[in-house]
Amino acid sequence: MNELRIAVPKGRLQDEALGVFVSAGYAIPSESDLQTRKLVFARDGVEWIFVKDADVPVYVEHGAADAGIAGLDQILEHECTAYQPVEFSFGRCRMMLIAARGAPPLTKIATKYPRITRQYLDARQLRAEIVPLAGSVELAAVLELTSHVIDVVETGETVRVHQLEIQDLVAEISPRLIVAKNSYRMDGKRIRELIARVERRVELRSTESPGFRHGAAVPYGLGVTKE
Repeated sequence: MNELRIAVPKGRLQDEALGVFVSAGYAIPSESDLQTRKLVFARDGVEWIFVKDADVPVYVEHGAADAGIAGLDQILEHECTAYQPVEFSFGRCRMMLIAARGAPPLTKIATKYPRITRQYLDARQLRAEIVPLAGSVELAAVLELTSHVIDVVETGETVRVHQLEIQDLVAEISPRLIVAKNSYRMDGKRIRELIARVERRVELRSTESPGFRHGAAVPYGLGVTKE
């Protein structure tokens, strides 16, 4: 039997994501392993692959990974149709429409999320040019490259420091366990076990942290696929 392959997002979600699997009883790569440049590790029947957060939905959607943890922003941007059986309380943020104070009417939007931005505009029957950027999106509003930006806001510190203002909520963002549909069909027993073990840990943490809630809102009808 092939090893179960799980995609872990590198970056801000990595430690919390690994903590979920440890709490669920899975053996993960050691800290010294993670200090190397290696990206694939096999542990007790699970193959762990470490990829950029934006790539987790791609690996799962195309069957290169059986499951993974991805933010809803990346799931929506890639139109990932994988099952999303579990939502997590860590790493929550909001995707917002942001502008400089006294900015002109909405005419041009900079963003790392062009697909979500287009859907946001279409849902509100708005017209604006979309300028894709890879990072430092707020700077586009500061330097008047665009009238507005759409980006995720975690603490709001960047918005405050650059004297920007939040104008609208685009989507509530939270990390999700995502599962490839084909893996669920072909290897249902192991996938259901994975989901059950992770769900038990989430239920325990939700009891410990009353602020946790399931089912974050997804505006403008973008779907969340549940098993």
